[in-house]
Amino acid sequence: RERRAHGGRERKGGVKGHCPAFRRKHCGRRAKAARMQFVSRRRELDGGGPSLASNKRAKISIYEQPPDGEVSLEEFEQFALDRMRVLKAIDSSKAKGVKPEELSKIIETSLNQYLPLRDKGEDVEEDRRKDHVSHFILRIAYSRTEDLRRWFLRQEEQLFRHRFNNLDVDSRNHIMTMLNSKGGANAETELKTMDQDEWDMYSGELLQLFGNVAVAGSEILKNVHRQPWQHIYKVPFEEVPDLIAQRKVLLKRGSAFVISRDIVSVVMNNFRLRLSKQLTENARFFYSKAEEESERLGPLLHNLTNAYLGADFSSGPVTGRITLDKLPAAINRSAPMCMRALFQKMSGSPHHLKHDGRMQFGLFLKGIGVTLEDSLAWWREEMMRGGKTAEQFDKAYAYNIRHNYGQEGKRTNYTPYSCMKIISSTPVGEQCHGCPYKHWEESRLVSAMNQMRLPSNVIHDVVDKVKGSHFQVACQKVFEATHPGGTTESLNHPNQYFQDSIKYYEDKSGESKGKEEGSSAFAPPSAPAAPAAPQPAASAFAPPAAPGAAAAAPAGGSDKMEEA
Repeated sequence: RERRAHGGRERKGGVKGHCPAFRRKHCGRRAKAARMQFVSRRRELDGGGPSLASNKRAKISIYEQPPDGEVSLEEFEQFALDRMRVLKAIDSSKAKGVKPEELSKIIETSLNQYLPLRDKGEDVEEDRRKDHVSHFILRIAYSRTEDLRRWFLRQEEQLFRHRFNNLDVDSRNHIMTMLNSKGGANAETELKTMDQDEWDMYSGELLQLFGNVAVAGSEILKNVHRQPWQHIYKVPFEEVPDLIAQRKVLLKRGSAFVISRDIVSVVMNNFRLRLSKQLTENARFFYSKAEEESERLGPLLHNLTNAYLGADFSSGPVTGRITLDKLPAAINRSAPMCMRALFQKMSGSPHHLKHDGRMQFGLFLKGIGVTLEDSLAWWREEMMRGGKTAEQFDKAYAYNIRHNYGQEGKRTNYTPYSCMKIISSTPVGEQCHGCPYKHWEESRLVSAMNQMRLPSNVIHDVVDKVKGSHFQVACQKVFEATHPGGTTESLNHPNQYFQDSIKYYEDKSGESKGKEEGSSAFAPPSAPAAPAAPQPAASAFAPPAAPGAAAAAPAGGSDKMEEA
């Protein structure tokens, strides 16, 4: 009737169509409804399962249905970065091997700061919206490769486990119902409670088992009015090997009876399998849209996986300006291995770095406080030692150095490279930039740590972290070994390593600020320094130095190295 009233017509081929007036009226109405779904207070972001009463709403989502509505680019980026901060905190904490209790505190602190889920107030819906949208943004960004999918799956699984463990009994039952409902994705393991007949048969054994585990569990099971059999789940025994190993289940005829507080093992298995399938589907879908989104969202999603979330160090350190006469001592004492290797390569024969190496080390020098004038003087002096003339340097290299400081071209204030950018680089041939923990062979890395006089147990620990692809954690292990008693946050930037090292030595000296300015690495020496000591002939950081290389280093550097 609507079609006839608005001039319905027959298309070629016998398929009925709609006139423009019909499309404007009804299609426009559907589009408006779709936009409103995202902000509607009735919209459920918990996966399409049954809803709880407003005062019992679960603080968790199974991320079954993708979000609808409009998201601004500012929200798109901010939501993704905030969730990234939470997942990065989880990853770095697990790589350090923190205890479960400490890990739970770290996750809770990070969630409260970046991804809260409040129960009351005006921000309840906005918190749930942010959590839902940010998950799907990162799901798309991390679906590109198998390694990214595996990393995202591990961190999201830990986050879901933390939130599930903090739920009350009713909320847990709600989540388990959603995971097992036909409205969502089909669960791999059906979650069903035991019946009353089974309870009558096994109640004595169940009370003995679960009553010894926790008082709370015993109270639930002994309260017949609460129908205790509804708090015990019956699952195939092969689905809970971890609980069987801990003797937290009752095994009968191929089934495991699990109390509700321990059902997280089964829930996590379902969540993991569902998310793994969805990540694979997202990967196929995104590749089909890659060309369409290549200029709009493609670059943004690609950069999210390598995003650096800390300080950019573009304005230099807060401790002061480093001078050239103290540069060798400061680098050898406080620089991370990646920058120390580039410095020794540049200071030794052939006194030259490829373009990527010059960019990585030049911006690091800028970040630690070396001025443009001092940087030009240092690069010129080292390259002239390698056979370049002053005219060749000014013509081929000076422009790039001034460009890094924002004095040429677009006059952009470039920031030093973060650990993620360095790790993702691919040095080939004679290039020596990149991350030693990722790009060096194990023998070379061990040799470098031996030269730093690290204990054998630290070296073995670092090698284990490298084999597990925890390159930043390996670098932090080296920092902790070379700075006994020193503390640093999760290392994400070479300049952060340098800054924390400088602060460590300043705190250790215990001198006043005025005295530090006269004796630290950030000020000219008050008296002539002792001659430089000869360097080892063979180094894991760089090729053997030329015969006159040791004498060419600025005076005073050896003393600082010996002190370090």
